[in-house]
Amino acid sequence: MSSTDESERARAICAEFGFDIERVEPRIVARMRLLAEHSETVSDCERMVAIARRVFRHIETTKPSETFSEVERRTVILGCLFSDIGKTGPAGADGEAQCLVVEMFAVEGVPDETQPITRFLKTFFPADADERIRRFASLGLDPKITIREFWNLHSIWTFEILEGSRVPVEVVAAATAHHLLEDINPENLVGADGHFTRSFGDNASFDRAEKLIILLDKYDAVRRRGRRSHEQAIAWLRGRVESNARFHDDAEFSRLIADLDAVAG
Repeated sequence: MSSTDESERARAICAEFGFDIERVEPRIVARMRLLAEHSETVSDCERMVAIARRVFRHIETTKPSETFSEVERRTVILGCLFSDIGKTGPAGADGEAQCLVVEMFAVEGVPDETQPITRFLKTFFPADADERIRRFASLGLDPKITIREFWNLHSIWTFEILEGSRVPVEVVAAATAHHLLEDINPENLVGADGHFTRSFGDNASFDRAEKLIILLDKYDAVRRRGRRSHEQAIAWLRGRVESNARFHDDAEFSRLIADLDAVAG
């Protein structure tokens, strides 16, 4: 599937909610095309969207009083679509820098998450590692940070890219918070009481829309990159939530995992 096909499908998903991304945010479209060209990221997001729709239908059919509202559906669908836009690098990165970051995120199966960027680049890009290290440093980043620290930056960059854009503000909050289970909370957007610390339209707090995005993101990662079965992925999700000090007894997470289990198996 070409990057053009994938970006066209992304445009169609946005259009369902009256959002013409090609017209109002061409810079984000360009970043999505880059992701589609060099990585599996856009395909991953599309699978998340497909499963989200099944979760909506399942809840509407089996628990009609808990049906997701239109705002919640838009938040989840577009949140899935844009949550990893930060894998193109900081908001101010030029095309060459964006390509560097995308290619780094595209490397899968890295055996040691504690290795510094310098070793990572020399291992996976030996032909021009020194030039890549130079370009990495030119972004204001320290090549001595670990690859895990680098990966964790993408939520921050997602917020930088989406903040001030014309992407619906409710979606900006949800996309930014998609690694809260790892305690990654850019700009401390999610307060201790679960409410967002700044205004995001009708999205006042971190609740089931954001939690569903997190679960979909992790489920897809465990299934595709982790090569685990559905049953193993669901068990992993339950364990991941239970091991989190903040959400270990969160009933909403538990219900959503059960809904995901029902539709994705």
